[in-house]
Amino acid sequence: MAPSRDMDEPSLTWRMLAAMALVALVYAAAALPAFPAGPVWGAVAVAAAATVAVLSARAADGLVLRAMDARRVDAAEEPELHAVLDRLCMSSGLPRPRLAVSALAAPNAFAAGSGPGSAVVCVTEGLRARLDPAELAAVLAHETAHVANRDVLVSAVASFPSLVSGLFLTWWAGLFTGRGRGAAGHALGLLCGIVLLPLGAVTAVLNAAGTLVLLALSRHRELCADATGALLTGRPADLAAALDKITDELRDASRDDLRALRAAAPRCVVAARGGGAAGLLSTHPPLRRRRERLAALSWRLASGG
Repeated sequence: MAPSRDMDEPSLTWRMLAAMALVALVYAAAALPAFPAGPVWGAVAVAAAATVAVLSARAADGLVLRAMDARRVDAAEEPELHAVLDRLCMSSGLPRPRLAVSALAAPNAFAAGSGPGSAVVCVTEGLRARLDPAELAAVLAHETAHVANRDVLVSAVASFPSLVSGLFLTWWAGLFTGRGRGAAGHALGLLCGIVLLPLGAVTAVLNAAGTLVLLALSRHRELCADATGALLTGRPADLAAALDKITDELRDASRDDLRALRAAAPRCVVAARGGGAAGLLSTHPPLRRRRERLAALSWRLASGG
């Protein structure tokens, strides 16, 4: 059976570009209060926000590795994993990322780093124990694709408006509680909260819109990494089989492992928990859709298309 039109890569590319355009609009809306002072100040506000987002991404990498109880390993410690990465990087023309291994028993993998020069690919002990060599190579290819596409950096920049608006909403809501303030302070805080009510409402909308756009972008980028990784190995079926095994094993993972995986949830090859609202609140596309796209890619490779 031929693949459906919905599975065409150009369609996914256009949807991802649309999501990134929406991210740009969210940034513009977040910087809007600075524009009355002049377009230069507005541009400075946007540039400053993007810079802080990039710096946050760099700092977050180490935190994620610590939360996952991961350690970097060299070629002498893990010759087989390094050999797989070397082959993938020769195929993609990328600098070889550093390699880390997490002690978690739950199977998963993720990539961190704002670009190829600073990237690290991490696999869990559970992943190595449950996948065969071809499936493990397929997962590493998926993560290498994230590095090639600079997905961590893109996600950091895209998430910054939601982060800032969320912090403002927390502060604004605190004005109404009056905790730690006397009667006069509580009255003043309440007055400020009421005065800032329109700004709070706009920020709430901005936060919701930014979060939904970020999640949509994350889902699109996972599909892109699936396709790019499968093309690197030439065996899409291996990645589909690996996704099935990881998903099944995560259902029985311990609470401690799931808690640790939350730190890297948007970066993992499979999310530990799915989102509600028809997937709108999920960082990853449904497994069924990923398998369908990989099956379509297998058909194209087999038919020479």
